[in-house]
Amino acid sequence: MSDNSIESYPGLDAAAPAMGAPAFGDVGGAAPLPPPADGEIVAPPPPGRPACSNPNCGNPTEHPAEHDWQQLVSPVPVERQLYRLRPKETGMAFPTEADFRAAVAAVRPERADAHSLERLRGAWSEQVSGRLADWSEQIKSNLSDLAEGWSGADFEAFEAACSQTRELVEDLVDDVDATVASLHSTEEALYAIQGGGSGEIPYPAPQFWIDGDWHSWVSVHVRPAWWHGDCIQYTCQDAEHVLVLGGAEPELATEIIDYIDERILHYIDYYSSPVNIERDGLDPAKGLTVEEAKELAVADAMEHYGTLVDQSWGAHDVRQAESNEDISQRGTDTDAEDRSVRTVRSDKEYPASADRAYMNLEPPPMEQPSGSAQPMASEDPSLEPPVGDPPPAAENPDEPAEDDEAPSGGLASGGASTGTTGGFGAGAGGFGGASATGASGSAASAGGALGGAALGAATGGAAAAVPGSRGSTAMMSGGAGPGRGMNMDDKEREADVDLVEDENMWGFVNEDDDPYA
Repeated sequence: MSDNSIESYPGLDAAAPAMGAPAFGDVGGAAPLPPPADGEIVAPPPPGRPACSNPNCGNPTEHPAEHDWQQLVSPVPVERQLYRLRPKETGMAFPTEADFRAAVAAVRPERADAHSLERLRGAWSEQVSGRLADWSEQIKSNLSDLAEGWSGADFEAFEAACSQTRELVEDLVDDVDATVASLHSTEEALYAIQGGGSGEIPYPAPQFWIDGDWHSWVSVHVRPAWWHGDCIQYTCQDAEHVLVLGGAEPELATEIIDYIDERILHYIDYYSSPVNIERDGLDPAKGLTVEEAKELAVADAMEHYGTLVDQSWGAHDVRQAESNEDISQRGTDTDAEDRSVRTVRSDKEYPASADRAYMNLEPPPMEQPSGSAQPMASEDPSLEPPVGDPPPAAENPDEPAEDDEAPSGGLASGGASTGTTGGFGAGAGGFGGASATGASGSAASAGGALGGAALGAATGGAAAAVPGSRGSTAMMSGGAGPGRGMNMDDKEREADVDLVEDENMWGFVNEDDDPYA
């Protein structure tokens, strides 16, 4: 019996693999598959992300919260946000700094700041509404100046067209301001969903699966979100670390290991006595082997610690479920906010005398964001949260370069769409393109070619009692053309000199004879 003495026991070692082992914290993965029978043909896994090579691994290849997280993070409500975001504390392992920042950047477009709602809202407010705000007053003021020295049927027609144009401009400014308010509301809502000032957002926690029973496992498979290939594996020697990753108390693993070791030594010592062997009906020639001592010790551990282990697993299940539910709800709220973003528009009539030949009714091109992709984790889960320290400005993708302008076309450049806006962080989360539609018929909308197409051209067309007139556009822009009282030579105009209309008061010449045509 010398081979079964206390001195011969080296301590716990890895047990043989156990088929159908329970998952550590059920995270919705499929049940482990039984080994294929002899001659059975096993269908290969579907193409895509490489799965764990262990066919019995209970971890799903893709984390169930991945899609919702991408939906949550892909919109860009404000600028310079990449290093303000951080994983929310959930009582489980964190992603590393590199994996977390890479995941955020992956689902957002290149030059994310240029696609932010903050930048988009500023473009509407400054480049569109800001430029149109005083047009109505300019038209009114300059029209009064013209009235001092011009009368007649043509002036009355021109005055009517200008009045209609003023109403059009005022209505457009109202629509643009309403659009800015809507964008601001969505910006604030998305900013709050993404953690607000704290920047804390939930992150999919790693999934666990035990290859073996909890008291004598072969290895634990840990699979972070967006992991490719074989899971990260820890042996029973890393039990304390594994429990910390799952948010459990590491002392429990230490206590169980020590307890089993003590019980093994106890049984080996107890059955070293022939009296005890004979009393318990064991073979005196064989005695008690170390393996039999392990079985007895494990049975004691299961009875003594089974309830605590079940409670620990149950607590992990709850934490995992709460984290996934939080991500799912935020993803749903984000999608609802995204779908609600629309330009405010109402149909407006052009002045009756507007000439469409002088209007650019083509909507500006819409640029779709580029550079977004699915994240790919590459580092083991961490016990330390990412700190969010940005690198130097030269390495920080959130810091705009000197020539980093807003994307051309689309809403950010002063153009617009009558559909849902696209491009404010439309990344892998499913946010996509908006349809850009121009004005149709005689109706003008707030989304139709605001950069001088529907407005300047409409006014120019309204004043075109004779084609070729440029007087009205100069008047609206405050220029020193005919719209400023015909003071072409910067001389003081005599207020009592009336403009008498004649057949060719605008100086019209045939296009074939016009050297500037």
